Amino acid sequence: TDFHQGNGLQMRFPGNKGHVDCYLPRLSREKPPPLPGGHELGDQLYYTGPNQLFKSGDKLVHGQSGEVVGPATDFHQGNGLQMRFPGNKGHVDCYLPRLSREKPPPLPG
Repeated sequence: TDFHQGNGLQMRFPGNKGHVDCYLPRLSREKPPPLPGGHELGDQLYYTGPNQLFKSGDKLVHGQSGEVVGPATDFHQGNGLQMRFPGNKGHVDCYLPRLSREKPPPLPG
């Protein structure tokens, strides 16, 4: 592929209309390890932490439900999940203890 020429492959994944350029070190013949906390892609979890606003305009809202899209890749790597929340442009890495299958009570105050 142009982007990863010599170090990548063009892959077709179910649900995509076309191919995706993938960097070879990000591909494996083996199934990836389980996600932290025993969660699976597509799980719906609630954010239980305080509201946060990021420079990108994305935000975390206490009690909002989001979808697990992968393992955390940044600060919470190994103890977090990458989440997609409605209204956000991108994915947000969330600390695992701040996610729940149950809707949390409102924050005090």
